Parts: sequence; structure tokens; C-alpha cells
Amino acid sequence: MKLGSLNLKNRYLLAPMLNVTTNPFRRFCRYFFNIGLVYVPMLYTKKIEKHPKSIETDLYKIERENPIGIQLIGSDPEALKKSIDYIESYKFETLDLNAGCPSKRAIKAKEGGYLMKDLNTLKILVKVAVKYSAKPVSLKIRTGFEISVNIKEMAKIINDSGIDFAIIHARTVKSNFHEHALDLDTVKRLKEKLTIPLVGNGDIINPISAKHFIDYTNVDALMIGRESIGNPEIFNQIHEYFTKGEEIPFKNDFALFRKYIKIYEDLIDDFLNGISYLINNEEIKFKELKRNAIWLTKNIRNSTPVRRDLSKVKNILQLKTIIERIE
Repeated sequence: MKLGSLNLKNRYLLAPMLNVTTNPFRRFCRYFFNIGLVYVPMLYTKKIEKHPKSIETDLYKIERENPIGIQLIGSDPEALKKSIDYIESYKFETLDLNAGCPSKRAIKAKEGGYLMKDLNTLKILVKVAVKYSAKPVSLKIRTGFEISVNIKEMAKIINDSGIDFAIIHARTVKSNFHEHALDLDTVKRLKEKLTIPLVGNGDIINPISAKHFIDYTNVDALMIGRESIGNPEIFNQIHEYFTKGEEIPFKNDFALFRKYIKIYEDLIDDFLNGISYLINNEEIKFKELKRNAIWLTKNIRNSTPVRRDLSKVKNILQLKTIIERIE
């Protein structure tokens, strides 16, 4: 499908998630379905401006993951310009500007979601991104800061910006990720006024919710984040439902858990091959395996004791011992 000037194999995007969507995680999700577009976790423009080499580990081997996008977060136009200049040396397909992150850090720094109530700064940042990026630019927003944004004003900002597409999380910034705060009405109204594609995001947890999101709002594509944590097959489940009408339920057990861990370990080993970090590669592998092992117990019956044991392990040997003894 076409998403602005991008030609993607399908309409599914893996959301950038800090400390989650690492290289092995992205490849893990793509192992089960060739996701149309994946993202590196958001990178801070101030950090890139001051210590550009600090992001090398985040961008290592991304040229092997195309199509892939980089998301930047910041509020200083000059830092954004310098960040774009630095990352242009990497091979990636699209640049996203974050105007939706609800974290306390982002709001305090007047970046991310804060920009939903500082539209003048937002317009300046978008202008800089479009002017200096050689890659297609997108903008990720929320439905507002505390209340829904002025649809007419936001649509004009987006339509006049020169970006290729927009992404919207269907909650206000202040709503964070609260379950009952999803606002598909604002997404629908914005979509009706946009002249460029709109990607929908928020509480897409299974094929039924994915279909409802698209049917109700008419968005062009879907971005999925948190539901992929512990369920790497969510994209395939949704695709099968849309193309074949088959709803594949997410049924997890310890046999599947072991299969997932083996696949993930192989992907980590491949990623670490030929790379030497300041810290031991074995430590990187341990951290990746540990947190994903905990996540991958999702929906497994009577898995609470296993998660508790996994959370206490200090090294790979202890981790694998627990995995091997699970019945």
C-alpha cells in the first residue's frame, strides 16, 4: 500500500516503544509477519546534538531492516536540524516527529505530547523536519492535550505542513493509556478533513478491535505497540482476519513459550555478531532474554510463579535453568 510516498507491503506499523522495540524485538515480530513498517524507539534531539555517538547502538544494523523509520522527540528547532543531519548518514525510509509522548519527562521538557498545547512550536518543528529531511516525514500526535484538539486547526496544520502522513493515538496526552479514554470520534473527524493518509493507533489488541478501528474511523493504516509485547503474532492474527475472515485466537502455553525464546535467542545472537559494545555482549543478551521471557508468559495459565522466578534471575544460566525446568 502507499503511505504518502512510501510503498509498503501492508498497512501495519510497529510502534516505536522505548526499551522495547530493539533490533531483536523488531525482527522477532517480523519473524511471524512481514510488518509493513517498523520503528527504532524514539531518539532525543538534545541527546543527539550533544552526544551524537550515543545513539549508534540504537541504529546499528538498521539498514538490514528496511523499511524502517526513525522517530525523533524534542522541542528545539536547531537540535532537530542537527539531529536530522546526523541520522541522514544511516539507511532508513522515513522520519517521524513525536508530538504525542505523555511521559512526565517529555512534558517537563516541553516536547512530545506537550506540543499538543503549543501548536506554534509544533508548526516550527514540522517545518524544520520537512525542510531538512531527505526522507519522507510523518507526525505522530494525540487527540489533544487535556481535551480534544480543534479539528479544523489541526487538520490545516497537517495539510499545509508538507508531511507525507500523520499518525494519531486515539487518546489525549493527559489520558495517557487509560483504558476507557479511547476517542475514535476525534480520529474519525480528523480523518475526514485530511488530504494525506492517517494512521490509527491505540488499544488495537486483537483482530476485532483492529477491524472496528478501521471501520469506524476509515484510517488508512494501523500502528500497533503494546499488544505486540508478549504476542509477536498479533500482526499475522489481524492480517489473517482481514484477508481470510479467520480469527486466530492468541493461545499461549509453555511449549510455545520455549519456541519463542529459542527464536528470540537466535535473533539476539545474529544481532550481536560483529558488534562490540562498551558493556559485555552477554549482558545485552541476558537483558533482552530476561525481559522478553517475562513478557512471553502472557496469557499462560498458572504462569505467575514463573514470572516471579524469572524476575529474580541474575544471569543467563539462571534464566535458562528456569526455562528448562518449566513443565
